[in-house]
Amino acid sequence: MEDKIKKSFIYSFFCDSKYLKGLIVLNVKSLIDNKSEKRIVVDYNRLRDELIFYKYYGVKYNNSLYNINFVLPIILSNINLERSQNEVIKNIFYYCKVNKEDIRKYENILVGIAYNYLIHMLVKSRDVEFEYLLENMKNHIIEFNFEEKIEKKDIIRFERARIKFIQKIDRIIDKNLESVKEESIIDGFLRVIYQIYVKDYEEKNEELKSIKHSILGILGFNIDNIDIENIEFIKSLSNYLLKLRKYEINKKEYVKSSHPKELINLKVGDVVYNPILNNIKVVDKKIEGEILYIKVQSKSGEYIFRFKKV
Repeated sequence: MEDKIKKSFIYSFFCDSKYLKGLIVLNVKSLIDNKSEKRIVVDYNRLRDELIFYKYYGVKYNNSLYNINFVLPIILSNINLERSQNEVIKNIFYYCKVNKEDIRKYENILVGIAYNYLIHMLVKSRDVEFEYLLENMKNHIIEFNFEEKIEKKDIIRFERARIKFIQKIDRIIDKNLESVKEESIIDGFLRVIYQIYVKDYEEKNEELKSIKHSILGILGFNIDNIDIENIEFIKSLSNYLLKLRKYEINKKEYVKSSHPKELINLKVGDVVYNPILNNIKVVDKKIEGEILYIKVQSKSGEYIFRFKKV
């Protein structure tokens, strides 16, 4: 089981969406293991600062319809289905708010619920037949209720999305691929399941590739000729996830605060501790045009921060 969990996580990086891969890493770094409550949760104070730092060294928000696999670390690190589901929903709400994705929020949540259910089911047994898997997933979606009250207008939007999802599941159970050709996270997710269980074909969308490869990993498949940037760091994160799953990290809540602009006054050669990056060394600093570039080295790799002149 542990090997499958590690594969699922590592294979999620076998895609060309740098933005999605960045979010997966940020979510891992923001997880806290709560042994007394037997759950793994996201520290949103930590994630807030992680995202601020990422804006200065990472790639721009790509507004893809299919950015959902950032919840994978939550799913894989939690043993309990319901506790995992609650945190997945909270995490999707958070990212939708940050990225102002209010319109497609509930489709994302429904797919997050279904994806969480699918992975937890396959962790228990890979020998689950296509129709049985989807029927149970559909029933889980039908029975779902929010733990907290939501506004009436949001209830209406959610129920519309739920009906659409249930109808689409029925059609994909009938192996009607043409019924899930729409450009939406619901259709994309169901197309991936079709590729894995009915008839495989090349998935061209990079974010959906990440989901597909993660599911193949949890099923125990080996992907040949895998090429993942910074693979040793990704492997170390997969081991870290397993330790979180066993509540062995005992990570404390993030109570500090930091901002990338604190790096501006550092000199080349300076070695400092940063609450987000841990121990870092400034290895290069230069100005090109209107941009100040600062390269730092940490245990997890190199980061190049970009600061515009004010």
